[in-house]
Amino acid sequence: MKSSLFTLLFFGVFIMIIAGGFLLSFELILRLGKRLMEKSDALEGEIVRRQAAQDQAETSLQEKELLLQEIHHRVKNNMQIVSSLLRLQSRHFSDAKIVEVLDDSRSRISAMSLIHKTLYNPSNLSSVSFHDYINELALQLFESYNADPDRITLVTDLEPVSLNIETATPSGLIINELVTNSLKYAFPGERQGVVSVALKRNETGYLLRVADDGIGLPAGLDIRTADSVGLRLVVNLTEQQLQGHIAVSRVHGTAFDITFQEIGYARRI
Repeated sequence: MKSSLFTLLFFGVFIMIIAGGFLLSFELILRLGKRLMEKSDALEGEIVRRQAAQDQAETSLQEKELLLQEIHHRVKNNMQIVSSLLRLQSRHFSDAKIVEVLDDSRSRISAMSLIHKTLYNPSNLSSVSFHDYINELALQLFESYNADPDRITLVTDLEPVSLNIETATPSGLIINELVTNSLKYAFPGERQGVVSVALKRNETGYLLRVADDGIGLPAGLDIRTADSVGLRLVVNLTEQQLQGHIAVSRVHGTAFDITFQEIGYARRI
């Protein structure tokens, strides 16, 4: 009888210990679950906050891109207005020299306007597809100066190159001046010939060549001291703006070889 009572008491204690352990484990599990839920809520809140910050940043970036796109569009339009005003103004002068100066100024403005037209592109607001720009600019100049395509041929050899606006603007003006000079002076009378523009990458940056097989530059002409505003502008843009180098060949016409590197953006503030 005593043995049975002892056994019953033993099992009772054992069951109480098991039950206590179970209750303790259950309480620990509840506490752990509560902590996990708190951490999960905190993590979810952090994810929501980061997503909201990312959405805000993306919205801000889109707004800035739209603003920059609108700026390029308005600059292009304003330059085209100035170009049109110069064209209208030139009609009031009979002096051929004044008309030529106004037409050259209009050509330079159009070359810069074309840069901003090219940048007015949602896919790329920071760089110019320069090979495409050269093709469009050259064709624009041929049309502007009424070049007969049966008499003067345009040949291009352009590698795909993208340049930032800091580099594209002076480079575009250089091409504008050199192609304009070829169209105006290289083929007098009914002389036929070729105007060529080439753009290549080299070991230090880029090589731009603008050439023609026309009558060539006058003997003894120094492009750095010439009376030609266009040639002095080419030298200044090459050496001062692009920090590049210019070389002139007078064999079988005239060829300008300009080597340069892409200019880094200079902070204004």
